[in-house]
Amino acid sequence: MKKPPETGIVETERLFTRLLAGMLVVALLLVAGALVGMAAYVNWPQWIRWTFTTPAGGRFLRQIGHSVRLSILTSGATTVIALVFGVPIAYVLSRFKVPFPIVVDTILDLPIVLPPLVAGVALLTVLRYWLGPFFDALGIQIHYTSRGIVLAQLFIAGPFAIRAVKSAFDDTSPRYEAVARTLGCTRFEAFVKVGLPLARNGILAGAIMTWARAVSEFGPILIFCSASEKTAVLPIRVFLYNSAGDIAAGVVTSVVLIVMAAGALVCFKLLGGRRLSL
Repeated sequence: MKKPPETGIVETERLFTRLLAGMLVVALLLVAGALVGMAAYVNWPQWIRWTFTTPAGGRFLRQIGHSVRLSILTSGATTVIALVFGVPIAYVLSRFKVPFPIVVDTILDLPIVLPPLVAGVALLTVLRYWLGPFFDALGIQIHYTSRGIVLAQLFIAGPFAIRAVKSAFDDTSPRYEAVARTLGCTRFEAFVKVGLPLARNGILAGAIMTWARAVSEFGPILIFCSASEKTAVLPIRVFLYNSAGDIAAGVVTSVVLIVMAAGALVCFKLLGGRRLSL
């Protein structure tokens, strides 16, 4: 006896739903499994006792503290600079017709898709070998310093700020600013008093995502600033520990980075980041 057509449709939809659910579970297991498996490499009770009861553990805490402070300071400075330039640029891209928009978008987005090592080589070539003598004459050193870390982070994280803020402006109607201008506001006043407040949550979400991207940057910093105690932000610290064969210390440092990144991502989503397309 043949099954009714409706029964076949229901079974097909059920199979399709199970297939989608299975793919989601596999994706979750791949990401969560890798992170949890990495964290499980460390015997945490033993590691905590070692950290707080031995001279070597105290040295490890000082190193991690230095890296956390350096990461927070440099990524914070990077985020501020990215927003100072990114907000006006995003406003222009959202509200005005720029010539050759595909070319402009491609140039701005290139750092996002470039291999990080290429970004580091570009910074090293231009700021050290081309402009290095000029900076040396002024007594300013950029490479191998915290200034260089900020520039390396900015090169990659800046485009994220522009894209996130542009999405925030795209989500707000320009009609409100047009009404403000009919009431006597200049374009600048409409931008400050209407455009920015309406896009506030999106800008904050973009700032958080820019900070998270900056704090996790590794490749350009490695090439442009090298891997040393002076430039040991958290990703560089992980590299140093693993290069020395201290896998457990690298895992612990990685867990610190994961916690910071997860916290930033939760804040990003709470501020409406799900609507932003990066």
